[in-house]
Amino acid sequence: MTKNLAVIVVLLSAASVAAMPMEPHPAPGEPGVEQADWRASFHIMKNVDSVHEVKLNGKTCQFSYRAANTAHQEAWEMELKEENGEFTCIIRDVDPSPPHASFYGFSAHMFGAKQDVLVADEVWDHAGQLMLAGEDYLVEGNTIRTTSHWDMRGVATITIKSE
Repeated sequence: MTKNLAVIVVLLSAASVAAMPMEPHPAPGEPGVEQADWRASFHIMKNVDSVHEVKLNGKTCQFSYRAANTAHQEAWEMELKEENGEFTCIIRDVDPSPPHASFYGFSAHMFGAKQDVLVADEVWDHAGQLMLAGEDYLVEGNTIRTTSHWDMRGVATITIKSE
């Protein structure tokens, strides 16, 4: 009898745990979700406006984009680091397999940057070519963004820095 009672208690406990409502866990970088992490991973989806961000010590790095039809859900990551009072945000394609996503447009922002300006920026394509600020993309205060004549080259890495 004691053995049967123990089995019933275990079954009732399992049923009550299964019936408890669970908190939803949004995916990292999901639009509209506050994220307190300094690192996030996400997948590039074609023809969807997307926003991902990471935060660290009062700074927020945000990446906004719309990918073209070449996107095949490749993995990307964002990382925000602080060293000697300088914040570095690195946004990169971590999927080595081509084809790589092309973007109709993108922007990267460093909210909370000292005097709302970036101290450095770099954008690299998959061919290992450094894109040129002013020609391939614009720098506007705490933001870099594609120009109106953006040629949709595949972006491999975006780095922005601020104080």
